[in-house]
This record gives sequence, structure tokens and C-alpha cells, in this order.
Amino acid sequence: MPSQIAAGMIATRSGIAQPMQILFELLPLLAFFVAYKFAGIYVATAVIVIAVILQVGYRLVRRHKLTHMQIGSAVLLLVFGGLTLLLHDDRFILWKPTIFYWLVALVLIGGHLITGKPIVEKLLQGEISLSHERWVRLSYAWIAVFFVLGCLNLFIAFNYPRDTWVVSKFVLLGVFMVFLMVQMYWIVVKWKGLPEQEPAAEGTADEQPR
Repeated sequence: MPSQIAAGMIATRSGIAQPMQILFELLPLLAFFVAYKFAGIYVATAVIVIAVILQVGYRLVRRHKLTHMQIGSAVLLLVFGGLTLLLHDDRFILWKPTIFYWLVALVLIGGHLITGKPIVEKLLQGEISLSHERWVRLSYAWIAVFFVLGCLNLFIAFNYPRDTWVVSKFVLLGVFMVFLMVQMYWIVVKWKGLPEQEPAAEGTADEQPR
């Protein structure tokens, strides 16, 4: 779910998504948490799979654009969630977040190597104005964060009880959101990365001479 929230947060120049948008993105994760507390990991996995299907379906019906990250996260959840239920092996759902994080990191690295231009720059160009060197540094920061999040998920999943892993999903989400806010602060305040606004035209249409 961090990917969906990230998409909403970076879409605004303030870097802060609307509260209802964040709540909507969190609904599958909240449903997973409640189901786990009452019925265990397998019921919770079925619940989050159904919740994500409904969430994607709602977006399609409302003709909301799905980002590549949202599509990728949903597909991975369906695959790994389905394998968890089919084989009755929760290791698949434990691996899903890490696979997603590391795939995003690899895409960021590959995109930069192939095109010579960071994918982050392509996504935010027009919203943010930075030198190529700073775009590269920002891209490296995203790669590092996704790699570390993937490692942390695995470490917690296979070294602590399932209860701890479920709670850690919210903790890692919080870490990711803090990174996004620090990033936006650094871009806006330190790097002065927001493009200058064009001055508003003087007078209104009614005030112009006829």
C-alpha cells in the first residue's frame, strides 16, 4: 500500500495527500489487520485480496487512472496472496512486500541506466525543477529506501512472530511517509525546487476595455 499513498502524495506540490485519499488507500491494509486479529493470516490474506480487487474495480468504474506502481502492487498481491491460499503457506504473503520494494528499486536503476535519465525526474518533471545531478541524488535516495524497506520486511517476517510482522506493515508505511515528507521539505526548502509561479494577469475579463 505505500506505493498508492506515495502516488497521491507526490501528485501535489505540498507533498501531502488529502486525508480521505490516504484513508481510501489504507482500507485494504486496515481490513487485513482486523481480519488477522479475528481469524488469522489466511483469512486476512483472502480479505486483502478481495479488498484490493474491489479497490481497483472502483477506480476502473470511476475511470480513475491507475499508476504503474498501483497496478504492479495489485498484481503481486493477487499472485502471492493466491499462492498463500492455494498452498496454505504464508511465506508467500510474507515475501510479497519485499518483492515489490526490490522490483521498484530495480526499475529505478534500470530506467536510469537505459535512458540516462532518472525515472523520478520523468514522473515529477513539471512539478519540480532540479538540476540533473540533484535528480540523480533523489533517485538514489528512492532506490536506497525501497531496498532497505524490503530488507526490513524480510528481517521482521522471519525473525519475529506473525503479530509483529502484521503491526510492522504500519510501521514501515509510516517510515515511507516520513521519507516522502522529508524529501519534499528538502526539495522545497533546501533546493528551492518548485518552479516559479507565473504572475496572475492584472484585472479580470470584466475589467478589460470593451
